[in-house]
Amino acid sequence: MRVDLLQLFVILLLGGGGSAVSSDCKSYDERSKSAGKSLPSDRKVVCSNMELHQVLPPDSFPNRTVTLILSNNKIQELKNGSFIGLSTLERLDLRSNMISRIEPGAFLGLPALKRLDLSNNRIGCLNVDIFKGLTSLVKLNLSGNMFSSLSQGTFDSLVSLKALDFQTPYLLCDCNLLWLLRWIKDRNIAVKDTMCSYPRSLQGQLITSIKPELLTCDAPLELPSFQLTPSQRQVVFQGDSLPFQCQASFVAEDMQVLWYQDGRMVEPDAAQGIFIEKSMVQNCSLIASALTISNIQPGSTGNWECRVRTSRGNTTRTVHIVVLESSAKMNQCLLCKWF
Repeated sequence: MRVDLLQLFVILLLGGGGSAVSSDCKSYDERSKSAGKSLPSDRKVVCSNMELHQVLPPDSFPNRTVTLILSNNKIQELKNGSFIGLSTLERLDLRSNMISRIEPGAFLGLPALKRLDLSNNRIGCLNVDIFKGLTSLVKLNLSGNMFSSLSQGTFDSLVSLKALDFQTPYLLCDCNLLWLLRWIKDRNIAVKDTMCSYPRSLQGQLITSIKPELLTCDAPLELPSFQLTPSQRQVVFQGDSLPFQCQASFVAEDMQVLWYQDGRMVEPDAAQGIFIEKSMVQNCSLIASALTISNIQPGSTGNWECRVRTSRGNTTRTVHIVVLESSAKMNQCLLCKWF
């Protein structure tokens, strides 16, 4: 009797065939809107709000899964072949995760996929091979991510695409998006309310309504994100250690993050307690550098500057440092006056 009940439970989970869905996911009958009648075994699988850190193996889902909802989890990466085996899948919802890396070929094995939602993640760049194999995709949502631009050829694999949303708080409308305007027009793509965030002269304007001649790279450099931490004046005692972190949107391959004190470039100098972490590109969207002043001396008093340099120009963030001699034995009251 126990074996019979177990067999019945497995059959119910399979929905008439295929692999059992993960016990924490919910599986429903699915009705196809485009094909009229759906097959009795067509399934919609919902795995939202499950604290997932990675995509479940494809064999966790019924064979005839046509809709897969993986939204509101903590997925950080999509690996090559993450969905191979789900050949009947028509809708994939990955919105509101923590996805920052998508390997080329992540969506291979999804020839029937029509709708893909990657909105509200942490995607900083899109490789031209990411969407390879999605020849049936009609609607793509990339809004709410971290990229500031899109490389030419990003959507070449999407031969059936009709609707695209790529609104982000960092979208930089310059000459690097000229190809996208031409592509949207040539393919007659419907773009949903996607507006420029930068430069300020184009801020809030629909990208589809901008004249191509306004998309220029001749204007002064404007960065969607540029932060120096700490950003307020620092009052420290002689001998203290003071760390700084500078981070900016990565908008050009020739970009550098440099440090200056009172207009003079600062170089690493272990003997003087100056340590600089070289510029590193993070998630294709940010470039960062760290400066630590160890055993700080009165000579460090002055303006310290993080400068982002590109062929298009420079932009800076500055913080003022005041170093108090420890021999003065100043009390807290005197220290307060500096603030």
